[in-house]
Amino acid sequence: MKILSPKQLKEVETKTITIQDIELINLMERTATAVLNWFKARLEVNKSHFTIICGIGNNGGDGLALARLLAQEKSFVKVYLQKNNSYSLDNLSNQKKLKDAKVPIEFYDENTQLEFPPYTIIIDAIFGYGLNRPIGEEWKPIINQINKPQNTVVSIDMPSGLFCNQLNSEEDPVVESEITLTFQTPKLAMLFPENQKYIKEFDILDISLDWESVQNQDSPFEYFSLDQVPHFHFTRPMFSHKYHYGNVLVVGGSYGKIGAALLTTKAVLRAGGGLVTTYLPKYGYEILQTSLPEAMVMTDFSEDKITAFPNVERFDTIAIGPGIGTDEKTALAFEQFLNENDLKEKKIIIDADGINLLSKHPDLIQKLPGHTILSPHDGELERLVGSWSDSFEKIKKASEFVKEHKLILISKGAYTQTYLPNGRIYFNSTGNAGMATAGSGDILTGIIAGHLGKGFNPEAAALFGVFLHGFAGDEAVSQLGRESLISSDILNFLPASFKKLFG
Repeated sequence: MKILSPKQLKEVETKTITIQDIELINLMERTATAVLNWFKARLEVNKSHFTIICGIGNNGGDGLALARLLAQEKSFVKVYLQKNNSYSLDNLSNQKKLKDAKVPIEFYDENTQLEFPPYTIIIDAIFGYGLNRPIGEEWKPIINQINKPQNTVVSIDMPSGLFCNQLNSEEDPVVESEITLTFQTPKLAMLFPENQKYIKEFDILDISLDWESVQNQDSPFEYFSLDQVPHFHFTRPMFSHKYHYGNVLVVGGSYGKIGAALLTTKAVLRAGGGLVTTYLPKYGYEILQTSLPEAMVMTDFSEDKITAFPNVERFDTIAIGPGIGTDEKTALAFEQFLNENDLKEKKIIIDADGINLLSKHPDLIQKLPGHTILSPHDGELERLVGSWSDSFEKIKKASEFVKEHKLILISKGAYTQTYLPNGRIYFNSTGNAGMATAGSGDILTGIIAGHLGKGFNPEAAALFGVFLHGFAGDEAVSQLGRESLISSDILNFLPASFKKLFG
């Protein structure tokens, strides 16, 4: 799904109102109903207490409408509304409906002492997505009161005070929400590490905005989610054989890092690759042959490092880097490999120390075939493109690098970003903090290489591989928890993930 700017979101809302022949207040009712249903799916609302803090605009109108619907469900509801003389028309309409429902409204200003019983859920409905400047010092007393107690805070659309598509300063008053319930598409600010203090988690609720109007908006940012997965369904014909699913070469491993190459190799097979051969130092031969009898093994002349690459003519897909190290002899071997082979017809993914080798020898980047996939974590990416001051500068530098070299870049982390040469940037919707563990990236490399071998084009292999990797991690965490997760758990949950996604 596309990630839209505030201006684009407003345009989509306006077109939805015209196309569906409704009024803005009807969209407010949809919003409130969607939030109500979200709560009903998670708790007994008729036994719950809600304190709803509303602003003077349409976000406040959403909160007022929600208060009425919760009251109809026999919830305990307390409503605070900002004291003002310039409410939006639909806010006023929802005030009247709330009064008709005999739900009292208490007005507040910056001097009001808000009351939050320990059992109440605080609902933040003060400001929505449209902010283009900080909300001002006068809001600090109210925002501080919302942030201070231990109550669960749920923000409607955006945490109040948070910009949608730019970064706030540390001094800006911003609500710190446990859950943000946003609508139709995520907002860019939700996906940045700078804002994790304000948005610990978010859910996207459908309010039936006109889908064609959303799709017609020109945005470089997309959010890769479950609804796109059916496009990547892969079937195996009855009369197929292993050579139909790729002949993959993994080049990696060095003394003390054979495990990285092993994890990647296992992941190639678990992702559905037909054949996989691992090329590694002699030291790793018995380790890999014993641990993974399904794989074939070739070895370097060296005992502890890669000093030459094998003949790659028979392989269609090549994964380079897991555990390979950055020894100068390995760097020379990598350079010789790129110089002496015609790789235009090969599908290549480079990870880990393979990227570090490129960083140390940037002239080698020019020799990579188009649509080669690079999958760095932030440290490796910084060595590749230079440092950045914030997430927007990171996006700018990574985008320029990808466009210049016509590569695909996967920036690993929360909401992993995949940069395509056409300028599109995809944020991934799956994954969790438990996956921040040694070997997780090696498994991602293998999953992507396996899909390249199966015939996926590089863009599809990168996008779906990232999603599947995170999905398997989420499945693992649902059974094992975050703290004890190791990368092999991600691998072990791949079969169940395929089954859950595709049956």
